[in-house]
Amino acid sequence: MLPVLNIGPLAVQVAGLILLIGIWVGLNRSEAFARRQGMDVERLNSLILYLLLAGILAARLGFVIQNFPVFIEHPLDAFSLSPQMLDLPSALAAMFLTGLIYGQRIRLEFWNTLDALTPAFAVLMMAVALMNLASGDGFGVPARLPWSIYLFDEWRHPTQVYDLIFAALIWRIVESSPPPIKLPAGIRFLSFMFLSAFGRIVVDAFRAEAVIAGLGGVRVTQVAALVWMILAGILMMKLSRSRKVEEG
Repeated sequence: MLPVLNIGPLAVQVAGLILLIGIWVGLNRSEAFARRQGMDVERLNSLILYLLLAGILAARLGFVIQNFPVFIEHPLDAFSLSPQMLDLPSALAAMFLTGLIYGQRIRLEFWNTLDALTPAFAVLMMAVALMNLASGDGFGVPARLPWSIYLFDEWRHPTQVYDLIFAALIWRIVESSPPPIKLPAGIRFLSFMFLSAFGRIVVDAFRAEAVIAGLGGVRVTQVAALVWMILAGILMMKLSRSRKVEEG
């Protein structure tokens, strides 16, 4: 773990630095993809700006609401720059609603836009895995294996590394598309969702922080990921069939 990097008199939060780098790299990958697809990059960048603002504000607001008694005593802590004080579900919900409303307003095609944002999502997945590795979050259950890491007084499954491996493989898959092959709009994004959900099911089996759903040791996140997998699979089949009907 390396939660803080001391550079002279400065103490830099490594997790926050990784997040900023991940956002920067991810947005560059999405912009490059959009240019290759002939999309209006200016409109896409405008959408991304609103998505980031909505996501950051909602993530902090969601965290404050969930920990309201603490912030009542120390209200100025709500303006802390700590990346740990963010609620991911709140951020995703706000970004989804913002994307729907603003994307329609500036007339961006729904599935094509999600495909263009997919490289950024994939890069951010890798960034989150590295953030957890630096901070110690998302740690695994105790296990004595040749590849175990020593964390919190225990040898554990390196679930953060598992996440990073899955994220890197998914990024490679969604970024690659041979020139002769043109995928139906939405397939790239839905493939990302399907593979990400599969990775969540696998990795969370070894994660200590995951909440048990009471179904024979199955985690709540695994149940949610399975629902996402099924939904993504159904939508991929529907889009593929629609493409065949149009071509036939």
